[in-house]
Amino acid sequence: MIELQQNLNTIKNLLPVFSKAEASNMYHVPISNLEFLHSFLTQKINAQAKPVQNAFKIVKYKKGEEIVHLGKIKNFNGNENFNYAFVPLGFILKGEVIIIKDDKATKKLGRADFIGLFETSDWLANERLLQIGDWTLLADSEVEILFFANCLLLQVDEASEKLRSYLIELARFDSVPQPITTLSLLDWVASHTTRSRIADCVIIAHTHLLPNNAPFFRHLSYLVDFGKVFVLEKPYSTIRSVFDGLVKSGFEIVPVRMEAGAPYEFSVQKSLEILWRKVIEEQKRSGFRKILIVDDGGDLWHSIPWQELDGIQIAGVEQTQRGIARVENSKIKIPPIVSVASSGIKKLVEAEFIGTSVVKKLQEIGVINENIKIGILGMGSIGIAVEKALNEMKMEAIFYDPNFHTTSNIPENAVGSMDSLLNESDLIIGTTGKDSLQGTALERVRGKKILASASSADVEFASLLKLAQPSTEPFGTIKIYVHDKLEIDILNGGYPINFDREKDATPDEDIVLTRCLMYIGAMQAAALLQEGNLKSELYKLDKLSQRQTLERWIAEKNKSGSPIPIICQDVQTITEFTSLKNGKEMLSVWR
Repeated sequence: MIELQQNLNTIKNLLPVFSKAEASNMYHVPISNLEFLHSFLTQKINAQAKPVQNAFKIVKYKKGEEIVHLGKIKNFNGNENFNYAFVPLGFILKGEVIIIKDDKATKKLGRADFIGLFETSDWLANERLLQIGDWTLLADSEVEILFFANCLLLQVDEASEKLRSYLIELARFDSVPQPITTLSLLDWVASHTTRSRIADCVIIAHTHLLPNNAPFFRHLSYLVDFGKVFVLEKPYSTIRSVFDGLVKSGFEIVPVRMEAGAPYEFSVQKSLEILWRKVIEEQKRSGFRKILIVDDGGDLWHSIPWQELDGIQIAGVEQTQRGIARVENSKIKIPPIVSVASSGIKKLVEAEFIGTSVVKKLQEIGVINENIKIGILGMGSIGIAVEKALNEMKMEAIFYDPNFHTTSNIPENAVGSMDSLLNESDLIIGTTGKDSLQGTALERVRGKKILASASSADVEFASLLKLAQPSTEPFGTIKIYVHDKLEIDILNGGYPINFDREKDATPDEDIVLTRCLMYIGAMQAAALLQEGNLKSELYKLDKLSQRQTLERWIAEKNKSGSPIPIICQDVQTITEFTSLKNGKEMLSVWR
């Protein structure tokens, strides 16, 4: 071990040099690291930076020697300059290092690779000391590593600021599951709500595989051991690159195979059976005792094989109102479920983003124009948001909602029945979250109609879809000739129009709120598991965590100059709101 009195030129001269031939065969990140450190040290030298005592340390390791043991650096003897992270930032000057995880050497690092990147980046970004992984690093040859002290990383100058930004961005875009992601607000929320990793647990999720949902999965995977996250996709929204990325990161992904002529729920049911079989096999192998469920639509709650999971503790979080309604209106056995769907932010803020994305997509595919007559089925939070988005485009709509029959406060543009809405509209946007046209007197409807769903799965026009001929293109436009005077086109196979399987439906800066809410709910479920509180009840989403998240989101919006759909005075009203009438309160998970 060699202690260096700081001489930046000496350190710069120690950095490895790659020949062109060698560099051409290398992964690009080490080359980028080397170039950046050369630039960093040159800036420091040119600025005649004041020498910093004990800013670096070079440690030599023999072949076969452990550098990191189960996520913690070895043999540093409590040196306060390097105890800012469980593994301080190190730069490999010489030799090769292998990473052992789950008893397998999964990766080899070489010259110009960093170690301790994730631990150091989390410390810089979130100001906390956190054990990120449980992997072991082993010298695979004679190894020399240059370690960076905290004083160097925290210097207040342009070069050090660039170094901090470089490290954090490098960590954000690395595929290794760890709590540094491309959604900084989610990282911040996670840093304030994560108690610890959850021992003896697996996570099961059924939700959308979208680019801006990948950071949420990364945070979930940090909570449990490697390979302990099982995910059932939603094929109508899955973006293949995200699917592939999760597989490469060690997630157990179960695809849903859609068959021509078969109902969507049939394909999901078959895949659910495969999912639970994999989970049960894992339980027999590893003996886990806890399951944390993340559901979107209620399918997981209805499929839990309780008899085969005797003695296993289960809790979870539900994202959608449809999922909550499906358990409220049934007599199935359920675990404790935290309802994100009923929260104020979900109901009053996120709905606007969905409404905008639906209208934007319809405009993008050329369905909306100045001559088309638009009808909205359902005037809940999504229906109202769709109308608002249309109004902002200087377009009007008529609408129908069953609740209009039980109130005297009926909007001027409302119609009295579903067949009236269909007759008076060319384009009908369904937002009810259930089979909205079931039982409608279609024999009284005339013309050519276009239907678009802003609901979940293919439920909005389910009864109509049964009249269609089987198709090998599940997401194409479905033509239905109901009778000789009525022709209907159902867009996107009846699935939500804002999911096109090509890009995110909603921008990162907006949908990040939903990702944060889901993580808060997951942390509440984790708390229930850790406390052993497993009553079959629905729980309200943590209001304090909601308020902290919404205030931070508003602050970030203001800083960037982006428009905000609410005013700051609305924060308390929004976060106090809940549509869950009999939901239970629990202690806040905010730290």
